[in-house]
Amino acid sequence: MRSDQTLRRIGIVDQTSLGWTAGSSYVRTVVHSLGNACRGNGVELFLLSPQQNTYHRKLGFANILPIPRPHYFRGEPRLRGFFGWPKRSSLADVARAHQISVLLPLSRIPHGLPHSKAIGWIPDFQHVHLPEFFPEALRRERDTAFLLMARRAARVILSSRDALQHFVSLFPNYSDKGRVASFPSPLFAFEPPQGDVSSTQRKFNLPDKIALVVNQFWHHKNHLLVVNAISQLRRKGIRIPVVMVGLPVDERDPSNQALSTVLQAMASGSVTDQITVLGLVSEADLVNLMRVAAVVLQPSRFEGWSTPVQDAKALGRPLICSDIPVHREQVPDALGFVPWDDPDALAGLLADSWSSLEPGPNLAMESRSLAEEQEFAQVFGKKLLKICQETWSI
Repeated sequence: MRSDQTLRRIGIVDQTSLGWTAGSSYVRTVVHSLGNACRGNGVELFLLSPQQNTYHRKLGFANILPIPRPHYFRGEPRLRGFFGWPKRSSLADVARAHQISVLLPLSRIPHGLPHSKAIGWIPDFQHVHLPEFFPEALRRERDTAFLLMARRAARVILSSRDALQHFVSLFPNYSDKGRVASFPSPLFAFEPPQGDVSSTQRKFNLPDKIALVVNQFWHHKNHLLVVNAISQLRRKGIRIPVVMVGLPVDERDPSNQALSTVLQAMASGSVTDQITVLGLVSEADLVNLMRVAAVVLQPSRFEGWSTPVQDAKALGRPLICSDIPVHREQVPDALGFVPWDDPDALAGLLADSWSSLEPGPNLAMESRSLAEEQEFAQVFGKKLLKICQETWSI
């Protein structure tokens, strides 16, 4: 261990959670991007995690700090809740014991952690703009957590300029803390894709030419826009095969109403033979499907920064996105944008472009796009390091 007084230690806090794949994907990009940026800068990098992960090892990171479950005496959690006392934080204890200079990306500021050490991350403000998709208790919880983060964190990372605008409008007294750091593809920014690209199509008996939707089956992801557009095209004699992949559950939707509605719309629209719902697939299968897709569709009503869009950009695949500000920001040169509630517009754009679209991979385009994504990952890492350095001077 170095005794150099200039040595700084950055702790990356694992955000992996059941039902939210974006959390672990985001941390993967932070580990890799910030790891590259920290080399030769007198910085040690640590991953603080309650569980063992493997993605950090790909760049040789060995500084792994387990976060144990906090120890409570019998009845203490209930007592703390009754009196409004904060929960114990093993994260703060670990950071203190190992002299971590700064922690990121935090979704909550744990009790006992000096505010100067905390860098928050707010993925989006969906609950503010689409409150109908959130139970009232969850909306209040998120409102409270975001306000406390704005107050207590030294800096708050937002993934897009659009999200920063939301942050500034909601927390004008803390607007100076907001920083934009748009993240690269967790799948393709650090390793080139490999393997038999057609193996997934063979395994699942998929056609050679497909449109692809990569989204968890949450209400706001808006799969119905695609189903209704494909149904319209079928009535006009135009058949476009669509594959949908993503986790088919949402903790806000315990009855799985969103998925049921999609499946029923497929049946009533007579497109069950055209739309294949695969659910959650392996990373290898997801990589293959992204590479071969003739077009990637992103119909979502709200995003902070879309991981599937960034994955498609990294491969040079054509994109059709819902016309929301963050998509215009993230992929201004998309094949097209359509209103999130207008299946006629999506059907028309697909009808006009489908015959000219080719299945991937386009190896020349893919190579150029992957190189650009690697540069983007370097920019992301440098931005994160700069944000960390800002906190050291506070």
